[in-house]
Amino acid sequence: MKISILGGTGNIGKGFALRMSKKHEVIIGSRNAEKAKASAAEYNDILANYGMEPGITGTDNKTAAEHANIIFLAIRYENIPSIIDLIRPVLDKQIIISVVVPMAKDRCHIQHDASPLMIDVPKEDYYVNYFCYTTPPAGSAAQEIAMLLPEGTELVASFHNVPSHNLADLDAELNYDVGVCGNSEHSKNIVSDLVRDIPNLRPLDVGPLETSAMVESLTPLIINIASRNRLKNIGIKFV
Repeated sequence: MKISILGGTGNIGKGFALRMSKKHEVIIGSRNAEKAKASAAEYNDILANYGMEPGITGTDNKTAAEHANIIFLAIRYENIPSIIDLIRPVLDKQIIISVVVPMAKDRCHIQHDASPLMIDVPKEDYYVNYFCYTTPPAGSAAQEIAMLLPEGTELVASFHNVPSHNLADLDAELNYDVGVCGNSEHSKNIVSDLVRDIPNLRPLDVGPLETSAMVESLTPLIINIASRNRLKNIGIKFV
């Protein structure tokens, strides 16, 4: 298949490009075509160093969407309206995969204790930062995207909880479960096969698109757990 990754110059986009290029034709999309081409060249160099055939190309977001069967939206939540408005004229039976997570950094005051580590910290100055899920008016980022897409466009929410660093490291062994949400069994089956194309990732059917908020909200939870407990590259695995 031809897979375009809008936002493909970012961290998670890089991982998708490197992993998907093993079996599919990958097009990197960006607001700036030259930036996309530069990233594609960088990714091709990585593939070549691993003895793999480099075939990733880069172009602007609209052109990338037009020439794809599958479109990954690896973009910031706040960019959803402008991106959908841009690509809407070229959408024609493509399956769209949203990996968008709306979240923000917040901070919370923590009660001072009398431990030696805290003795010199003024009570009023002791705060901890954390990430929180910012629920969109529609319920989730995926549901918001669905409202903006042309009628009949198949949308799947997936790949939210795979750590970007490990995804982009071809030496890293992945062992995660990937939630798949959508209203079309046809598109969910195709996306589940894409999950299986990456060794040791297991797709799990979470339900209709309405369940996507639960999956999206796991991402800030994972980031907070990793930060507070000094863990790296953690994800979700159901055992």
